[in-house]
Amino acid sequence: MATRRAQRAIVGREAEALAARSLVRSGWMILSRNLRLGRLEVDLLACDPRGFLVAIEVRRRESVGAASPAELLGARKMRALRRQHGYLPEGCRIDLLLVLGAPGKERLRLIRGVA
Repeated sequence: MATRRAQRAIVGREAEALAARSLVRSGWMILSRNLRLGRLEVDLLACDPRGFLVAIEVRRRESVGAASPAELLGARKMRALRRQHGYLPEGCRIDLLLVLGAPGKERLRLIRGVA
């Protein structure tokens, strides 16, 4: 069990690193990674190219089909993101960045304002 958890943590860190590199290439500024807000964690805190503050939840999936952001994240994570919003400065939005596909063939999909 611990080995599987460790493997998932590695995959998650790699997805976050890929997401951060891609955002920077697109004109975003990464302010923080894995920022703790009480018991909650923001995967990436960034400024988008227009200067808006954005908390980004990164998820890696092989595919998503027609699943909605709420279905991808699950009810528990959606509740956590809503609580997290209360800790963030006013005007900060929460986006979901999906890292899709097999390793080495990833594509990214940004979904704005999920919580």
